[in-house]
Amino acid sequence: MNKKIIIFTVLITNITFAYALPVEVREVSTTSESRKNSETLASMSVEALHERGLEKDTAKNKVLQSLKHGEHLSHIMAQNIIKHFDEVEHNDIVSHISDAALFGKSIDLSSYEHLISFAQKTKKLTLDQGNLEKLQKISLENQSFANLS
Repeated sequence: MNKKIIIFTVLITNITFAYALPVEVREVSTTSESRKNSETLASMSVEALHERGLEKDTAKNKVLQSLKHGEHLSHIMAQNIIKHFDEVEHNDIVSHISDAALFGKSIDLSSYEHLISFAQKTKKLTLDQGNLEKLQKISLENQSFANLS
């Protein structure tokens, strides 16, 4: 009888952990994926500048100096842009960041004017009324992200 109770208890415990662990693992992997992508955004921009002939240290300094809101927050803002526009890809934003950093321009993904400039340079977005409204919404959301941090 005691063996049956122990086996039953072990089975119930294992089933409970089997359902509980994926949630925790998912949260941890999402956090680590976000950090990985954040580093990737900056590192991809650095790599793009390095391919253009800059030394890696110089490229890294230029990218970090250009990102007004830092690596992590800029990544969150970039993901917000990608979420609203199916046409825009991660590489488009990396290209924009590396171009701006090369010329020492500030990158503010919460600025409506900066987002319009980005949209014009990607040539993937038309600046019709619907997209202008989306850009304004993204700008407001990104500004709220900046205010929270």
